[in-house]
Amino acid sequence: MNWNKTTFILQIVNFLVFVWLLKRFLYKPVLNLIRQRKEAVQAMWKEAEKLKEEAEKLRSDYENRLKVWEEEKKRAREELEEELRVQRAKLIAENQKALELERERNKVLEEKRKRDLEIETQAKALQLGARFVARFFSNLASEEVEKKLIALCLSKLRSLPAETLELIRRSMERESVDKGVVKSVFPIGEEVKRGLKETISQIVEKDLPLDFDQDPKLLAGIRIIIGSWIVRASIEDELEFFTEAENDKIKLSL
Repeated sequence: MNWNKTTFILQIVNFLVFVWLLKRFLYKPVLNLIRQRKEAVQAMWKEAEKLKEEAEKLRSDYENRLKVWEEEKKRAREELEEELRVQRAKLIAENQKALELERERNKVLEEKRKRDLEIETQAKALQLGARFVARFFSNLASEEVEKKLIALCLSKLRSLPAETLELIRRSMERESVDKGVVKSVFPIGEEVKRGLKETISQIVEKDLPLDFDQDPKLLAGIRIIIGSWIVRASIEDELEFFTEAENDKIKLSL
């Protein structure tokens, strides 16, 4: 192989020209392209970093919001449980109070029922006793007993205090009484009638007509009716008074 100096020099020149051409027409565009790609990659990287930061921020906000929501949910659940507990305790207390009131009401009703039954039983026993006494006195009642009761009644009327007499007179004036009624079991004699008329006239301070009637229910004695003023002096009235008094005692004792 023959070495040619001129050829070697030409090859060197050609290489230099080729390098200059590359640098002139190819290297700069390639460098520009590489720089542009690098800038684009850096921009994309920055955009990715920005998106990553935004994503991290969103994730952090979401986690914080989720944490707050969990805390709010927990607090709401605790408040609801506390409210339910209070309501349950309130309902239990109200039910307990209602039960206590119902028990107390039933107790009062039961006591009232027993008391009423006892009163009714004693009243019936008292009525039976009164009827027995009435039958007993009806066997003992006589015209002589009635005369004694009338005499006792006249004695009581003649000894009435002044205050009572004044009340009787005012009552008669207010009611405009023009006559009275005297009831008895047996016929009243004329002498006794005159005594009754005189006594009553002295009480009312005027001559008051009297009607005399017979009422076997009195058993013995008399009943004087002058307006709203009633004089009871018979066995039947005494038994009725005794029965009412005993009934009042029974009610007061219970």
